[in-house]
Amino acid sequence: MGEWVEVGLLFSSTHLPLYSSTHSPVKLMKRILLTTITVLLFAAAFNPAGAEDATPRIVKDVQAEGACAIVGMSAEQSQLLALQRARMAAIEQAAGVRLTSTTIVTNDRLAVDFIRAYAKGFIVNEKAEWLPLGQYQKDKSTPPVPEYKVKITADVYTPFKKIKPLGLTAQMNENTFRNGEKGLVKIRADRDVKLAIFNITADDKVVMLFPNQYDRNNAVSGRETFVFPPKDSQIELEIQTLPGHTRDAEAIFVAVMDGNYAREFMNIFNPLEPMGFAGFFAKYSEIADYCEDVIMAYEVTE
Repeated sequence: MGEWVEVGLLFSSTHLPLYSSTHSPVKLMKRILLTTITVLLFAAAFNPAGAEDATPRIVKDVQAEGACAIVGMSAEQSQLLALQRARMAAIEQAAGVRLTSTTIVTNDRLAVDFIRAYAKGFIVNEKAEWLPLGQYQKDKSTPPVPEYKVKITADVYTPFKKIKPLGLTAQMNENTFRNGEKGLVKIRADRDVKLAIFNITADDKVVMLFPNQYDRNNAVSGRETFVFPPKDSQIELEIQTLPGHTRDAEAIFVAVMDGNYAREFMNIFNPLEPMGFAGFFAKYSEIADYCEDVIMAYEVTE
């Protein structure tokens, strides 16, 4: 398949796999609707004395709407995309930025664009209100199609980095996978870091893939390339679509924090246990100012 794909550094935020831990090796069955298998490389380094103090920047009760017509995807996928678009609009308002926007989403690559919005802010609390089913019609020569609409009220956290750059880069071995193919992630930082890898899944949840109970050592030396899954690991990264889906967009979220930083990922997140979307980012916002992270998107087909 393709070449190694390098993903640049994003100061950002990032779905859940279904996995089985009853046998060895453990297979993490990536089941992600149009979201991202987000490998998070956390790099957080304390600023020296005299660094600028920053108070939490949570913009409360941001209201936004999103819509998605059912074109080339299931009703379930359309609903999630509508919710993602509303989240993107809320982040735009809170962060004061303008991100990718389209009238209609007809393929998974556009779905990935919505995931990238999380690089500018984190939804740490949200309440969704689904509006009556509408219709979308491109023009009078085409029949109308059903369109899901949702309104959210959200609290949005916008990161303020309190770290020295750690030179984080991350790569996946492919950007398109067939069902059952194995994924590999290469991660590197210029300084000693603690690493965490998360998956944002199709059921709108987040799971920490690494570190975990099988591979606890998440210390990565500066300028050393770390490969996930590690050699001789009990875990395989097996990429799959959701049941009944022919194509999904996913992402890996990689985060790193400074090797001397007092916090530990395994004390914040429970390995291999799904978390709700807003609940995950509420926890991540506690350390986000001291982290570098990268989001890597890919597609899965039958």
